[in-house]
Amino acid sequence: MAAAWDSGVEAVTFWWGSPANLLGRGAEEVGTIVDALRGWMETELPGLLGEHQAAFRIAGRWADLCPSLAPAVATAEAAAGPGPRRLVILMGYDGREEILAAAAAAGGDRRRFEAALWTGGLPPVDLVVRTGGEPHLSAGFMLWWIAEAQLHFSCSLWPAFGPDELKGILKRYAATPRRMGR
Repeated sequence: MAAAWDSGVEAVTFWWGSPANLLGRGAEEVGTIVDALRGWMETELPGLLGEHQAAFRIAGRWADLCPSLAPAVATAEAAAGPGPRRLVILMGYDGREEILAAAAAAGGDRRRFEAALWTGGLPPVDLVVRTGGEPHLSAGFMLWWIAEAQLHFSCSLWPAFGPDELKGILKRYAATPRRMGR
């Protein structure tokens, strides 16, 4: 995140797990995933948010699917700054569920729909980086916000994906002319 923010990226979003990941895997594997996120949020994230005065948000069904994260979320929220840098974690997130929930709440009004999204208030996504070499977007990553995004698929596995690779991707992205549908 620091490398992204230091390169001028305003909002960094990490997708930590979809409902299918959390409900379809064994309890031990899910426990490992949740424990890794909780540990990072309790130890490293508060300092990172404070140092960069970054705002923090977690979206998805995490409270239902991973209620043990609540204390770590509270710690991160307490350490968060005013922005403009932002960190968003998607946990228990499925873009299709997000769109269905927002559509039900919006009554056909686009502004109400965008506000009702779990990721409402975030800027449109410019660049999606998927680690692990799989060229797909599992469970509809931020479907509403990636309509004009560039996609990059890295063969690096997380957490081996590091700042140098990210900086290279951002440099290539910045040098690529955007046609935005034209």
